[in-house]
Amino acid sequence: MNAIADGTADLNPVPQLALTTPLLAVIIGCLVLAAALIALTVVLSRPRRVPANAPRRGNHMTGGDAAAWHARIDGIVARYEAKELTREQAFVELAETTRDFAGAATGRDMRASTLRDLSSLPRNAGDRQGLDLLRQTVAALYPPEFADAALNRHAASINVREAAGWVSNLVERWR
Repeated sequence: MNAIADGTADLNPVPQLALTTPLLAVIIGCLVLAAALIALTVVLSRPRRVPANAPRRGNHMTGGDAAAWHARIDGIVARYEAKELTREQAFVELAETTRDFAGAATGRDMRASTLRDLSSLPRNAGDRQGLDLLRQTVAALYPPEFADAALNRHAASINVREAAGWVSNLVERWR
C-alpha cells in the first residue's frame, strides 16, 4: 500500500508543544494561592482581641446572679411595706436598681441615663432586646418617681409592688 493511496502522505508531524512556561506559571500561581489561603486561615482562626474597655456581652453577662437582683428588689418592697421607706423613696431605689442592673449587664455606667440617652444607645443583636426593655421600664418608673401623685392620676395608681414587678421582669428577660 502506498502512502499516496491512503492519504497519509500530506500529513506533517506536529512539532513538540512548548508547555513548560505556561505549566510553570500555573504551578507558581497555585503555590501563591495556597500560601495566601494558609495565611488567611491562620489569621481568621485566631481569637479576636477585645479592647479592655469594651463591654462584655453574652448570656453569661446578665448583670450577675439574678437571685441577688431579685433579693435587692424584694428588699426594697419589704422596707416600703415595713414603713422604712416612703413611696417616693421606694420608686427612687427601684429606678437605681434598674440602672445598676443594666450597667452591670452592659458594662456601661447608666446611673445618670435619661430616656433620651437610653433611646440613643447603640444597639446590636445581642443587647437590643435588653436595652429596649430597659427603656420601657425606666419610662414606666418615671411617672410614679417624679410626678406629683396628687396631680397625676396615672402616677398615683401605680404601687410599689407593681413597679418592683417591672424591674424583676427586666432582670428575668434581659438578653
